[in-house]
Amino acid sequence: MKQTIWGLVMATGKAEQISSEIETAFLYLNDRPVLAYSLEAFNQCPDIDGIVVVVSRDRAESVLGMVQMFGFAKIRKIVVGGAKRAASMAAGLEHVDEDVEWVCVHDASRPMLKPELISETIKCARRHGSGVAAAELPDAVVAAKKGTFEKRLDGAERLWAAISPQTWPRAALVKAYPRAAKNRQNYDDDLEAMLAAKIVPRLVPVAAPSLRIRSADDLAPVLALMK
Repeated sequence: MKQTIWGLVMATGKAEQISSEIETAFLYLNDRPVLAYSLEAFNQCPDIDGIVVVVSRDRAESVLGMVQMFGFAKIRKIVVGGAKRAASMAAGLEHVDEDVEWVCVHDASRPMLKPELISETIKCARRHGSGVAAAELPDAVVAAKKGTFEKRLDGAERLWAAISPQTWPRAALVKAYPRAAKNRQNYDDDLEAMLAAKIVPRLVPVAAPSLRIRSADDLAPVLALMK
């Protein structure tokens, strides 16, 4: 029996803002907003059956226009998120159908997303219970305090940066991000939430760079890599 999989694209919260006035997802990269690249990848991915996108209240109409302009037919709901990521996740998950088995979560500030990577995290999740895109850190990683070296962290182990997309069981995400705010913990990210739920992250190595846009200066290198 086919397992239903939806995408949950997060385009709200501090991680998705360059400043209080500038939202990363709505900066223009080439001829379209940053958010459109992620939505296009999910829309083109054959494993994705539906998409929920979470945005700030002021941007909901802009996303509706984006959907109509680019023909993102798989989008099921445009949801207004909260002030914190946990609240935004809870709001988005509330609109994911109950028969959905897996949810692939992605941060809109990473526009260099390919449908193939989405599929790889889904394939991994079906086999192992989760699928987390990850980039190996090739250089030495150290801990420092006020610019002073304290210790080297890697040693004999290989270190990885857990990025997005990340595919998790819908039931585990809903439990981690309940509707009622009083029952919800403000996890810093979904990896922390799933570890608390005893879900073991299974890494999916990324072959190509997946840069995150954190400032206007990041637009140029992302654009160069896209070309």
